Amino acid sequence: MKNIESLYLNYGELLEEFGEDVIASRYAFLWKECEDFLRSMDLFEQVQINEVMMMHAVLDYFSDVSRLKKFHHIHHINEIKVMAYESFWLLRRKPLQVTAGGQQDDLLAFVNEKFVFSRIAAFLVKEQKSLVLKGEDKKAFLNYLDTLYYYLKYRQYDPLMLELMILGYKAGEIWGKQEG
Repeated sequence: MKNIESLYLNYGELLEEFGEDVIASRYAFLWKECEDFLRSMDLFEQVQINEVMMMHAVLDYFSDVSRLKKFHHIHHINEIKVMAYESFWLLRRKPLQVTAGGQQDDLLAFVNEKFVFSRIAAFLVKEQKSLVLKGEDKKAFLNYLDTLYYYLKYRQYDPLMLELMILGYKAGEIWGKQEG
């Protein structure tokens, strides 16, 4: 019988199930996203990416995906679940590590949350690059983003809650298209 430690620390079965190339590719993809985020926020001098924490986030993500696929008898999960589970494990493992203080101390205190927030926000609007929000629509969207960031910083979250936040936005997006 497997004990809890071997269940969560033995990732050999994940390598067999998904393949080392798939896991390495996801790791490289997330690493590049972290680098791009740090570059865009001019934080390379103050924040580093911790390789061990990033690998744990990636492997924990694949562990959850494996359980989801087995439980639901499916071969693939949708992109909303991917975003929710990746986001959860990035928040949980916190691969972005502050190495030096600076003038942006509040940002540094929540650098992982800001990174995940930026990923989710980009995901939400990826199909609407040319859309320009005005008036009440813009205010509602910014309020939604403020609430999301607040929850990532201060509230309890899990992958299901993150998935629901994304699904809720997508549902409102569809509703708005029907009215317009």
